[in-house]
Amino acid sequence: MLTFKFVQHSAVAGIVGLLGLLNAHSSQAGVMNGDFEDGFAGYSTIGDTIVHTGSFESNYGGGHSEAVISNTPGAEVDFTFSGNPAVSTANLETFLGLSAGSFDAIASDSVIEGSAIQQTFYGNANDILSFDFQFLTDEDVFAGSNRPNANFNDLAFFTVQFNNSPAYIFQLADTFSNFSNSNTPFIYETNGQNTALSLAQSGYYTIGFGVLDVGDESFASSLLLDNIGVTSSEPVPEPATMLGLTAFSFGAFMKRRQKQKAKA
Repeated sequence: MLTFKFVQHSAVAGIVGLLGLLNAHSSQAGVMNGDFEDGFAGYSTIGDTIVHTGSFESNYGGGHSEAVISNTPGAEVDFTFSGNPAVSTANLETFLGLSAGSFDAIASDSVIEGSAIQQTFYGNANDILSFDFQFLTDEDVFAGSNRPNANFNDLAFFTVQFNNSPAYIFQLADTFSNFSNSNTPFIYETNGQNTALSLAQSGYYTIGFGVLDVGDESFASSLLLDNIGVTSSEPVPEPATMLGLTAFSFGAFMKRRQKQKAKA
């Protein structure tokens, strides 16, 4: 189970308590295009974001499409993956429905810029939201005494907003995570991770994913994202079971009617 750093905007305890404040009803639920096979269809994006086909030459993914969200500014780094640079902290917080200062509250130094994607979907109470991710970076993750420099601690994050209530932010990974050498355009990568959480109540959720540049713009980082999905808490019975139950109920009803007629 992944432990999140998060910012609370009200006195609510526990991750389940953070999600779901109102009741709603719908016959449909789920994330659209969670495997990114249709590009960014269903998502809003800001900053340097692309959908990459293939495994991005990393240990992550199975050769299918995945989202690549990067904090490349295009200035000091002198390139971006999408042609669009990362945006300012203020613009990113507004895009994700976060209050000013939310990023600085979970970062170890001042956040300069970042990029993100988001989507709104309907979820039922106790449904399981899950996703796969991997964090890539060019920051020095093996600095003095084999520890990173907290002043340049880039990080990946996840946000959740229920209806029009305040959004919450959770840290997924940073330069203090466990890394290995990467075959991607980046120097280091974490192992692929799967994260899942339960939705507290039924309603509309807006989820966001992104990456932040902390302390400077000299070295870039990326978040790879795939397989976003919602598993229903109410499985539909098999057709055979439904038919069997209907036939049994109807047969029992006819027997009762026959007994009633015989007594009459």
